[in-house]
Amino acid sequence: MTRSEQQVSSRTKEDDRSVVDKLMNNMSKIITLLLFFSIAYGANLAIQYLDKPITKVSIEGEFKYLDHQQLVALVNGQMNGGFITIDLKALQNVLHQHPWVAEVSVQRQWPSYMRINVVEEVPIARWGDDAFLNRLGDKLIIKDNSQLAKLPLMTAEFGSSSEVMKQYQRLTDLLLPTGLKLSKLKLDRLGAWQVETSNGIQLILGRNQVGEKIRRLVLVWETDLNQQASKIKTIDLRYPNGLAVSWKSTRKVAIKRLDETSDELRKVTIIRG
Repeated sequence: MTRSEQQVSSRTKEDDRSVVDKLMNNMSKIITLLLFFSIAYGANLAIQYLDKPITKVSIEGEFKYLDHQQLVALVNGQMNGGFITIDLKALQNVLHQHPWVAEVSVQRQWPSYMRINVVEEVPIARWGDDAFLNRLGDKLIIKDNSQLAKLPLMTAEFGSSSEVMKQYQRLTDLLLPTGLKLSKLKLDRLGAWQVETSNGIQLILGRNQVGEKIRRLVLVWETDLNQQASKIKTIDLRYPNGLAVSWKSTRKVAIKRLDETSDELRKVTIIRG
């Protein structure tokens, strides 16, 4: 065989191998596509088989303020799809938007059961006429908060609800030795704090050093003010080293000052007008 014949034979073999390789590649692609479509078709059949209509929904939790029927209505509005295709995240988000819902979890249970667990918000205080605050100070709007009338009332013309809640928690702790309980807490537009206790005593705190002022009140209270609590109208704590007490039935104002070098009290009574 001449060299030219050998070259022609070699090229022919290479061409044959190239054709075979192309056929194999094409066959591989076709088989891959067939497998893909077979798997997709099988998965679709499986989903259609498993995606049974939900026949039972359980809403669980301990509710004091939540209306169970409202939750049922919200759930029914999201029942689009079967056991597999229902959007649990969307349902969870809708329920969580309810002001009385603190936490919510949604679970499927084979074959057609859905369990919803709801944790109700715990109101700490009223906020105005149409909201309440939770322990984090989140303001949650409701139509009417009159059912929470036993809770303290908080308002703010300046600052945020979370700031007011932090101050409420702080004041509650500081006032524990006196037995005084807060019924109203106000932050005015100038940033000054005012308190009303459950027995009707007004505490005027001003803007600064609120914690120190309450500690001063505790010291005076334990000395002798606690014996006259029913007669007290207002306690003004804006003084740098003392406080002023006004009484309900007289025109006398008792000024109590703390000696700057000791904890002893000096009492001065002033007749006004």
